Order: sequence, then C-alpha cells, then structure tokens
Amino acid sequence: MGSRTMYHQLKIDNIGINKFEKIVSKYGLTIQQKRKRIITTDGFYEKIDTNLINGLTLNHINQVIAGDITYLILKDKTYYIFTLKDMYSKRIIGLYGSDTMMATNTIITLKQAIKLRGKGINNCIHHSDAGSQYKSKAYKNILIKNQIKMSIAENCLQNGMAEQLNGVLKNDYIIKDIKNVADLNKQLKEIKRLINEEKPVKELNYKTPVEFEQWIQNSNKTLEIELYDFTKLERGL
Repeated sequence: MGSRTMYHQLKIDNIGINKFEKIVSKYGLTIQQKRKRIITTDGFYEKIDTNLINGLTLNHINQVIAGDITYLILKDKTYYIFTLKDMYSKRIIGLYGSDTMMATNTIITLKQAIKLRGKGINNCIHHSDAGSQYKSKAYKNILIKNQIKMSIAENCLQNGMAEQLNGVLKNDYIIKDIKNVADLNKQLKEIKRLINEEKPVKELNYKTPVEFEQWIQNSNKTLEIELYDFTKLERGL
C-alpha cells in the first residue's frame, strides 16, 4: 500500500505523516508501478448501451457495483482476474481468477456478489465496459433475475474505479508465484480480505471498506459520494 495509507493503517502517532513518507521513500519502500496493457475483453457497443452513473450521487451500498477483467502474466502463463466492487464502500464483493476469459468466470464473480449482498443488491446498477463476457445471454439473465440494471462505460476512464482495482491487485498484492488456478484463487481470497478488512481508504475517512459499512449501519449516518459526470467533457465544461 502507499505510504500515506500505511501511516493510517499502522496508527502511527509519534511522528508526522510527512516525515513518515520521507522515511519510506529514503529506504526505497514506495510502490513500484508495473505497466503493460493486454486487451482482456472483446467489446462491442449497442444502441441501447448507456452510462447510467454519470454524475450520480451515492449515499449507500448496493447502489452501483463496478466490474472488470484484468490479466496477470507470470513466467509463461497468463491468468485473468474478474472483479466486482461496490462503488460506495469500495468493498470487493466479487473476485475470481481463471486461466480463460470465458463468460462463466464473470458469472461466478457475480454470484459471489449476490450471495454476499442478498436481496439488498436488487435495483443496483451494474457498471462495466462493453466486454462480450458481460453481454452474454447467461450473464444478462442473472442481472434481470436480480433486478440489476446494466450500465456500460464508453471507455476505460468511465470505469476508472474498477481499473484502479486492477492495478492494486497486480502491483501491490500478487507477489508470489502462482502454481495453478486453485492457487491463484487461494491468494485472491486472502488479498480480498486484506483490502476489505485491513487497508484504510482516504475517501472513507481512512476506514477500511468493512469498517465503513459497519459504521454506516450502526450510526445511521451517510457520506455522499458524487461520481464524475463525463458528459461535461462532451459539453466542453
């Protein structure tokens, strides 16, 4: 994790945050980003595709979930990671790894989210790119059955929260050699726990996603989060 997040996670109180960041930087403990792009979806847009979350204000969980697919290259093997994240609490609610990009893997991830959230996920917006995995008939049928509306991003910027999670998974957490798909999912399960239960998030007042969800449930308080309106770019605003 980043040095500022680490500072809050460790609950350091004997030195200031700026000094702590300098110490982390001095000893080369900052995150080293790895960048290489591989296309993981065969996207196609239809006339009915719409970005439903432009400028939307969120005030609770289960309002928008963001999905994406990313890759992981280890030696001579390529794996794919399927994610679903609650855009309000930043909690990972679906995470699955495979050595194929089949739509069945996105379905497994979606079923994880539905199992976790129950009927609370009804009337939620499912936001993703236009990947064929999300456009499959089987995937759409599950969304319809659970009264989940589909929102489609026009580009990667419009699905930024899911894209950001991709980078975190690959650059910050997956550091061990993966032997097979079962091993990958074992590691993903632990990574999901670490991100959801141990990593403070600045936008959540440095609470972890699970802590934040417990806070809004126990205190009956809400924190409004306004999503960016990409139509402003089209209007030149």
